[in-house]
Amino acid sequence: MVKNYLIGEFSERSGISKRMLRHYDKLDLFSPIALNEENGYRYYCEDQMIELRKIQFLKDLGFTLSTIKELLSKPVNLLEFLDLLKDREVELTKESDVIKSSLLLLKRSILHLEKQSPSSFPSINQLLDLEGSIMMSVESQKKMVEKVDLKQLMNRDVFMEKMEEVLDKDRNDLYHFITFDIDNFMHVNDFDGYDVGDAVILNVFSMIVREMEESMEKISDEMLISRLGGDECSIFLKNADHLKVIESVESIFSAIGSFDFASIGCGRQISVSCGITETVKPVHVAQMKDQSFKALIEAKRNGRSQYKIMK
Repeated sequence: MVKNYLIGEFSERSGISKRMLRHYDKLDLFSPIALNEENGYRYYCEDQMIELRKIQFLKDLGFTLSTIKELLSKPVNLLEFLDLLKDREVELTKESDVIKSSLLLLKRSILHLEKQSPSSFPSINQLLDLEGSIMMSVESQKKMVEKVDLKQLMNRDVFMEKMEEVLDKDRNDLYHFITFDIDNFMHVNDFDGYDVGDAVILNVFSMIVREMEESMEKISDEMLISRLGGDECSIFLKNADHLKVIESVESIFSAIGSFDFASIGCGRQISVSCGITETVKPVHVAQMKDQSFKALIEAKRNGRSQYKIMK
């Protein structure tokens, strides 16, 4: 005989609170097998644990309850589900990058404040100046490639706004959205220190920006470059030759691979991954950015110094 459990017992066995079980029932997502109309008691059975685990698994992946309800209401198509997972991966990666960027700035602010004497508290303007700044010794700067001023690169909001302005004038033009990301960059900060991490970012970004400026400015109608997050660089191109874009990416990989990062105190191999989206149709800027992120994630799955193209 199959044993039924009251909601309290089932809550203890499943690890899901009674409040959440009632909420699932209200959403028609997960309901008891029986309800006593006289006293309102809800009854569940052991077999329902499997369905509940599915809900919890999808919830842990970050899906909303409405999406979970839709997913469980019909047979699962492998390719569609895989696409959903990849879309969710992009969302979580973007959220993680924002948090990572804030965390880097927070840690650098703490380090900066710890070096101050109680009588020389820096102004808010000085603290604001830490964002996008690079703090390195003169000796370190001598060993770097020709550097760019990272503060002059567009931030996320300006970059997206400028892209929208370009797309508003679309005449079936060709667009590329390219995202570079330093592989395992947090390890540099954790093991070599923030000064070295700053030097790595400045060198890598300088190589990316210089290569793109030299190779793309004369052959593309528009080029926008932005620093999105701590170690992420994005580039938007209009009517650039696709093969030239790929050549530039490979040239950047080569330059980074041959640079002596040990000379600036970095004790680990530095490489970047790259995601590229190419389109001839006017689309929303967020779609291009998301496609580039998807491509970047796919590239990272394939190892270091890899790029992936999505159209």
